[in-house]
Amino acid sequence: MSYTQHETPALAELCSFLVQDIYGELAARVYSILARYGRQNLNQLVRASYLNRRQISLGLVTLVQSHLVFHSSRVSPVTAYEIDWQQSYALVRFGKVVKSVEDRFGKNASAIVGNLLEHGHTRIGDLKNALFPPQNPSEDYGDEGTNGAGAKRKRANGTNANGADGKVNGIVNGATNGALEEEQGTGAPDKMYLKTVDEFYDAIHLLMQTGWVMKVDEMQYLSPGDYHQVALTQVLDERWNGQMPSGTKDKGNVKKDLCQRKRNIRDAWAEPPQFVKTKRNPNSGTYEQSNKRIKINGTHALPSSGGGDNFDNAEDRLPIRINRDKIAVAMRTDQLVRLAEQRLGTTTARIYEIMLREIESQVPRCFEEWPDPPPDPKSAEPPPPPPTYLVTTREVELRTKDFDICEGLDPQAVSKITGRSLDRNLKMEDPVDPADLGQYQRFELIHAHIDLLSRDPFRFVTWHSGSGHSEWQIEFGEIAQRHIQQEIENTVSARKPQFGLKLIRALKKKGKLDERQAGLTMMIPAAEIRGVVNDLAVQGFVQTQEVPKVERREAKHSIHLIWYDRQRAREKLLHDTYKGMIRIIQRIAFEREKVQAVLEKAERTDVRGNESRFLGRDELDMLNSWKDVEERLLLQLSREDDLVAILRDFHGALISS
Repeated sequence: MSYTQHETPALAELCSFLVQDIYGELAARVYSILARYGRQNLNQLVRASYLNRRQISLGLVTLVQSHLVFHSSRVSPVTAYEIDWQQSYALVRFGKVVKSVEDRFGKNASAIVGNLLEHGHTRIGDLKNALFPPQNPSEDYGDEGTNGAGAKRKRANGTNANGADGKVNGIVNGATNGALEEEQGTGAPDKMYLKTVDEFYDAIHLLMQTGWVMKVDEMQYLSPGDYHQVALTQVLDERWNGQMPSGTKDKGNVKKDLCQRKRNIRDAWAEPPQFVKTKRNPNSGTYEQSNKRIKINGTHALPSSGGGDNFDNAEDRLPIRINRDKIAVAMRTDQLVRLAEQRLGTTTARIYEIMLREIESQVPRCFEEWPDPPPDPKSAEPPPPPPTYLVTTREVELRTKDFDICEGLDPQAVSKITGRSLDRNLKMEDPVDPADLGQYQRFELIHAHIDLLSRDPFRFVTWHSGSGHSEWQIEFGEIAQRHIQQEIENTVSARKPQFGLKLIRALKKKGKLDERQAGLTMMIPAAEIRGVVNDLAVQGFVQTQEVPKVERREAKHSIHLIWYDRQRAREKLLHDTYKGMIRIIQRIAFEREKVQAVLEKAERTDVRGNESRFLGRDELDMLNSWKDVEERLLLQLSREDDLVAILRDFHGALISS
């Protein structure tokens, strides 16, 4: 099959490994068939495998519940299934997502997110009952007469799936077998952090208000092609009587309306529901968030599956899931902070983190997947400006009370701002206590840190023209491009340390060059460049073209052009990164197999926590050696995932120019 955009053979193999480790052999076999053959219906899946219809259906239920597979029952008389590659790769990030939520909102919110990551999606009431089982045993069971045999299952662990249209409500029983928690080092948090039901609702409200959790809609199960077709049909029915116009200008308007419709449908999923006041237990305590219940619009919620639903309000019946776009925004924030720390120091990086966190709630996604088409050059209408995210120095100053803002700055700049004198070694004669600084001094010191960020070659922040000197904007698109270029240059420098990086930078600056021009630009003989060009061309980082000067195609009568295409180099590096992650996961499985007997013994309930008592010296050495190897491999896997995020998630679509 032909893979496009993110769908590379290496990605398919990587995702198949992840699905098998987390969801088991049955779901992995169904997933592998879809990865190999592409879009398939149920009959085709049965014919392509050695599984029967019941086994295929069970595997599809697990994959659909976890949003790893699209289905097209809404736009086709026969339901077809297709892999969601973005959500499939996100399986490797479960631990990172939980850690990011805990850093931002605390352990209560991370407990909610961990459970949603494990179950794919669920209704708020089902999740509440799973974390806080009802005291009355009759509440655990639905009405036998309305839901048949399946109604006797506990609602906290039951799965209610309709095989005809693929709608799934509830929580998949045993969706995770613990493999992910072992590999990531941190798994889904336990419910122990949530003490009361009110804390549960407050955490849900906070996550929905900040965009981390969104409503579930039937349109989310459609593949990109089906989603496009549904939106196009709606646009044509509303404005063009169901017919595609023939004029060039009208076709441009259709494209513009189509992109707008896609954005409107998608943005409605993340809109926080309206809260209405509901009476609470007077002994429940005080809360930072609003103690309210959700009033939902019925058009944005999946219909109930039938019987067994004893929820007394619309909020508990609302199905929710994690917003994947917010995960990418949080990962970008964390990576930019680490990059700023490497280049400018810890204190400046902390101030930059405050700036990014200040506007993070305003940023719905890293880049727009469906931007408006470029305007006609003959049109007088200017193109729409990109979104601007502003933060002021005053907003940053209010959140820097707990650390020394003098660190990381030039001592002369600190002396000038604070009025303290320096000794001969350019050190403060009288140390500066941050608590004794006035508001103006703090303001100027923070402004000095932000000025360092703006002067760095990465241009982490930019002064906002048309406003005062204390207002700044962050141009994420340009920063992402520089970040991608840096990773490509680091890779080329590691693979061809002698002339590789020099060649890439010369081609980036000059464009297409032949061997003679490249030699003059780099001040290197052409014969020495030829070997570097051939190696980088094979690796996909530079492109070559032979242009014959005469009718006979001979090397000595041809011009050999060399150029650098950042988009193609980006795609090639992403593909290599996927293959590297596969090797790491295979190595983890190989190393675990060597000590499997010791691990099984160490995981016994009577041995866990008392390994030194029940395990021999050789077994303890093997166990400690395995933990050290696993830690190093997982660290490398996390670094590879960071590189995937830089190359794929922070800037634009992966389409070669």
